[in-house]
Amino acid sequence: MMALFHKYDAILGHEPSPITQGIPAIVVKKILRIPFYFWVLDLWPESLVSAGGVKNKFVLNFFTQITKFIYSNSDRILISSRGFRSSILEKGDYAAKLVYFPNWAESVFSKSGEGQIPDLPDGFKVMFAGNVGEAQDFDNIMQAALRLKEYKDIHFVIVGDGRKRVWVEEFVEKNQLHDTVHLFGRFPLETMPVFFKRADVMLVTLKDELIFNVTVPAKLQAYMAAGKPVLAMLNGEGAEIVKEAECGYVVAAGDHEKMAQEIKKMRDLDLYTRLKLGESGRKYCEENFSLENCMDHLCEILVS
Repeated sequence: MMALFHKYDAILGHEPSPITQGIPAIVVKKILRIPFYFWVLDLWPESLVSAGGVKNKFVLNFFTQITKFIYSNSDRILISSRGFRSSILEKGDYAAKLVYFPNWAESVFSKSGEGQIPDLPDGFKVMFAGNVGEAQDFDNIMQAALRLKEYKDIHFVIVGDGRKRVWVEEFVEKNQLHDTVHLFGRFPLETMPVFFKRADVMLVTLKDELIFNVTVPAKLQAYMAAGKPVLAMLNGEGAEIVKEAECGYVVAAGDHEKMAQEIKKMRDLDLYTRLKLGESGRKYCEENFSLENCMDHLCEILVS
């Protein structure tokens, strides 16, 4: 409460979820009579459906009304993905409030990294780093690995953990994929650049659902910052960024057959071409997702 007696010029609300954290900011806005900028990193109530499995119409309508209330009381609505625009506009005439303001890439991924990591397999390494969860569509990742089972020089390297990991381990065991699928578990953030350096291509995937089609996975920016070529099996905003940056190959969400084909194609690229893809991604990331540029943009938004 003592904070209310200080002088502030604006309120910036950070909303990765839940949407309700915008309500205290609106209370402070009313008391201090200062503008409220709401940075949306997660769509509501869509996230309740996709991530939480909520289907109750009363609950969804309740949170839809809360979402409209927060948007209506925001002076600017900052969106981390351009794909969020249509969802927000369905809830009201907020077009004049919308400003594209993406996440920035953590600086650690553009550095050499530190720490010891396990020995990785020899050959062409397709690396997935991050949450091993439902949203990441490991069902189709493993189907692609199964299609490539006989190509012993192609390796899927999975760095991370999550509730889907046990399923992946069981799939590997059942289908005898030990030679080509390798799970290394979770490692500290500062070791990720060391892992990335050893990879030939970085894999980013999401299921074909509305909420994921308008979301840009944070790992994509990390891959690009590290200067690694990207293979994306997803739709929407993330896929468009890979195409726009010319930093890798894109297949539709869930298309494991095409993904397997593209992995073989990327394996057969010469080193110069792969390096060029990685550098294109790094350059795009520096221009669009660097902390310095994002902070300059935020300052412009706050004084506009």
